[in-house]
Amino acid sequence: MALIVGSLTEPGPSMKTYQVEEMAGETPVSRQTVTANSPWEAASIGTKKEVQARRDERLWVRVTEESSRSVYKYAYK
Repeated sequence: MALIVGSLTEPGPSMKTYQVEEMAGETPVSRQTVTANSPWEAASIGTKKEVQARRDERLWVRVTEESSRSVYKYAYK
């Protein structure tokens, strides 16, 4: 599987920068840099899909806020 790397959106005044990784188990299969108002919004923008809180799904989304290195986990709806 190829790792896809890219960047989406331009920063706004109160927006933060996030790394959005689509995951298969513990393996990242794509990565985007996204500027958004929240990690949930970054996950939706980066994947172009609706997301929800992750439980134990095999395919999921890891969002890392670049400034604080906080990690958020989401699953596809």
